[in-house]
Amino acid sequence: MLLVDGDHRQTSLSKAIAVRSDSGLVPSVPCIVLDDARALRQQVALLRAKYQDILIDVGGKDSNALRAALTVTDVLILPVAPESVELWALDDVVDVITEAQSLHSFRVLVLLNRAKPTGRDNDETRALVAEYPGLTMLGPSLGQRSAFGSAFGRGQSVIEYRPTNAKAITEFRAVMNAVFSSSSPIL
Repeated sequence: MLLVDGDHRQTSLSKAIAVRSDSGLVPSVPCIVLDDARALRQQVALLRAKYQDILIDVGGKDSNALRAALTVTDVLILPVAPESVELWALDDVVDVITEAQSLHSFRVLVLLNRAKPTGRDNDETRALVAEYPGLTMLGPSLGQRSAFGSAFGRGQSVIEYRPTNAKAITEFRAVMNAVFSSSSPIL
C-alpha cells in the first residue's frame, strides 16, 4: 500500500507517517506528498502498476487536489459526520463527484464518521445520504473515540495503539472489511 498526502493545507497524514518512521514502528508505510494537483494525477497514474492499493488523502472540501484525485481513483471513501454543517456541505461535494464521474467511473462509499452513541442523528444522516443516487452508505461506522486521534498522532492504527480500545478496533476492522471485501456489508 502507498499513502499519498495531497492536502496542501494540512499534511497530517505525512506527519503521522514520519512519527511512525521516527519511532521505528514496523511495518514501515510508504507515504509521499503530492500537494500539486497535476503532480498528484500524473504520479498516481504512474505508480498504479507498482501498488495494489493507493490511498490518497486530499482533505474534505472542494479543491484542486480532490478534483485531481477523483480522476485517478477507483473508490472514493467520503466520511460524513452526523452534524448539520457536514450535511450542508454534502450538496457541493456531490456536485464535484458527479462532474468527475462524467469523466471517470468510480464508486462512492460514504462512511459515517464520529458517529454518536445515542440519539437519532446517525439514522437521520444515513437517511439523508440515501437520497443521493450513486452514494453507497457503508454499514459499519466509526464512533467519536479518542483512541483514533491518539493512535494517528503516534503514527499507528488503532489496532496497534496501547492501551487498546476494543470498540474502536471492532469499528475499524468492520470498516476495513466493508471497504476491501468483495462481500462488503454495505447498506
